[in-house]
Order: sequence, then C-alpha cells, then structure tokens
Amino acid sequence: MQSKTQNVLIGSALVIVVIFSFAPKVIGIGIRDATITNLVNLIPPETRSQLDISENEFTSGWFSSSAVLDVSYAAFGAEVVSLQLEFEISHGPILFTPDGFTFGLAYAEIRPQFDNEAVSSALRELPFELPGVEIELLARFDRSLRIGWTVAPLNYSDNQALLAFEGLHGSLTANADQSAEFLLSIGRLQAQETSSNVGFTLAGIEIVSTTEQLTSALAPSNALMEIPSVSSDAPYPFLVTEISAHSRIQISAAGPEQVDIYQDLKIASIESEFPLASLSWSSEVNELHSDLFDRYYQLLADLQNQINANSGTVNTQINQLGQELLLTMIQNSLVFNNFIEANAFEGDHSVDLRIDWQGLPELDNVARLDINQALDALNISLEMSLDLAAVMRSPAAELVDNYVQEGYIVIDNGRILLSATLSDSELLVNGDSIPLDEFF
Repeated sequence: MQSKTQNVLIGSALVIVVIFSFAPKVIGIGIRDATITNLVNLIPPETRSQLDISENEFTSGWFSSSAVLDVSYAAFGAEVVSLQLEFEISHGPILFTPDGFTFGLAYAEIRPQFDNEAVSSALRELPFELPGVEIELLARFDRSLRIGWTVAPLNYSDNQALLAFEGLHGSLTANADQSAEFLLSIGRLQAQETSSNVGFTLAGIEIVSTTEQLTSALAPSNALMEIPSVSSDAPYPFLVTEISAHSRIQISAAGPEQVDIYQDLKIASIESEFPLASLSWSSEVNELHSDLFDRYYQLLADLQNQINANSGTVNTQINQLGQELLLTMIQNSLVFNNFIEANAFEGDHSVDLRIDWQGLPELDNVARLDINQALDALNISLEMSLDLAAVMRSPAAELVDNYVQEGYIVIDNGRILLSATLSDSELLVNGDSIPLDEFF
C-alpha cells in the first residue's frame, strides 16, 4: 500500500514537472497576441493618426521571447519623435518580477530608446544624466494587461542651477472587457536658477482615472487630479495650495448617442501679488453628440496626413469636413452650464451661466443660417453676485455708477447683482426688456 502511494506521488510529481516544463512553450505560441498585439490595441482610435507603430523584430523561444517595436509620434506642426521599444518577455505560468513571483501568461521588461538624432543630441547637451526609466508589462490569465512604469529620483546642482525630483510611479490596468484604471504619482519637483532665485516647487501630483472602455474617448469615466501645492520665490512670488480637478463622463439621459461631461476645478488658497485668493469652477456639457467627436478626430487625422505630406495649403476635403463639423454642432442640441465662485480683492463673488442650445436640425447648409432662427433656438440665463466693497477696490470701480444708471446691474445689501435671461428671442436684464436690435 505504501509503495502504491509513493508511486502515485512520484507519478503526480513527474506530471507536474512535465506540465510546468512544457507550459512556457505552449504559452509562447500565443505570446505575441498576449503582449504586443494586445498592447497596441489599447491605443484609442482617435490618436492613432498621430502614432505609427511597427514591429521591427519578434523572436520566440521556449521560456522567453523578445521583440522590438518602432514608435513614431507626430504632434500637429511639430517634428516627429521616434522611439524604439525593446521587449524581453518571460513566459508563464510562473513569472518572476521585481516584486516577487506571480502567475500569469507573460511578464515583460520594456526598454525605451529615442531613435531621433535631434532629441538624442539635445539630451547629450544636458549637464546631467536623465533618471533611469523602468517599464514592465504583466499579462494575466484573465486576459488583462498591467503596464507599470517608474522614473528614478534625480538630484542635480551646480553654481548655476538646482534640480531635485523625487521620481514618479504609474500604472495602467486594462481588463478583458476594455475597462481600465490609470494611476500616476509624481513626487516633489524643485527647479531653481541659483543666481536669480527664479524657479518653482511642485509638491507632487496624484492622478486616478477609471473608464468603462479604454479605446473610447466618450466612454463613462472618472478622473481625479490633486496637487498639494505649487510655489515660487521669484520673479513673482506665489503659493497655491490644495488644487484639485475632477472630471466625469456619463451617458446622457437624452439618448445613448449623447454624453454628459462634468468638470470641477478647486483651488483652496492663492497667495500672491494678484488679487485672486481662491477659485471654484464647476462646468458641465450635456447632450453632447458622439458625431461631433467622430468628425472632429477625422478632421485632425486629415490635417495630420496633410502635414505629413508637406502640403502647404488646406485641401478641399478638409474644408468640407470642417464645414460638416460646424453644421453638426449647429444641428444638434447642447447644454452648457458654468458655476464659478471666487474670492478676489478680499471679497466673495459668484457667477452662474447656463446656455441651452436647442439645435437647428432642419438646417442643411451653414451658409443658410439665419440669426433670428439661431436666437429662437438659444436660451441663456446669467446670475451674477459680486461683493461691492471688493469691486470698489478693483480697477472696475469706475464702471459701477455707469452700469447702475444704465440698469445693467443693481446694488442690494452690499452686493452687485445682475440677472439676465435670453429666451424666445427676448432679452431681460434685471427684469427689464432690452431690444436685441441694440446688439446686431
């Protein structure tokens, strides 16, 4: 009985050894699709007109593979920047990473190198070496990809300048359903010219972003950026603290082909020679049609192709596409709201602006746009409340009396108030009707 048990254990061990010996080769058969192909597919279609990615080399072995990608990025009107990405890929199922071993399809170390003489020449002129960059890719069994990158700290100083950077860490996790999470943490950055004391200090940046579909710019998503502080001693001393920006995209209640975009910017404190002490700005764009984005990115792609062809004139096709983009904007409805609160000249102020464009779906040519039809389709409301004492300390003080006499503003309990609406081609300012002929 004991002998049979030993044989079973030995046989099981041999099977496990065989499986783990051949598994890397089996996994290696699909390693290109699991890493290189899937990585390229993460690039949103809207940006591919500016990117050119080609596979220079791919070699697959039993336990590992290697690949080389040539990447060129062409920003509009700028010189093309070329990179070469070298991949050293380890096959799963057991993967050894700098953080220890894990299980998955593949783990890759990626080494980027500039393949552009102008960029390389500029880097050679720097008085210090660039910090080390580490990029890694992990392909899991659930077909998700995780890309992580680290930039090492940098400290440099001489009799002319000081540069101190605590480095950065980032990651992008893309799941099989195209949902994704992006994380970026940038450490403290200080740059200063020693002789003049000109420079700045950035305390750091934290960014967290999630999306339901990485390859769609209009997919439901959330993003948050936080900056503890930014400061400078010269030439204009300032200290800005608690900066945050939040954005959100969601499907609009008006229809599945429309989206709502929300953005919030907050600056808790601003200490400087300028009169602005704090700012909060919330904006939203509702009922934004996806057609606008499609035509916009098509226009950018055509412009990029024209730049690449060294054409000096805008061709007829691009002009036509621009006209179609403008026509689409006019035809479709759009709601644009802004609410701003600020402390300036030692007083609190607020502005609430709401624009409701109902669209002109019957319009088939921009040249046929009638201003009266446009006014009928446009609704605007504006509510403004300013601190009177603060305004009287500002350069706008001399305008207050004239605006009060003309009825554009009213003064109530130490506040400057303005209430205006445009609806059904009628303009009301503080309850009084003003003929639109005065403006056209």
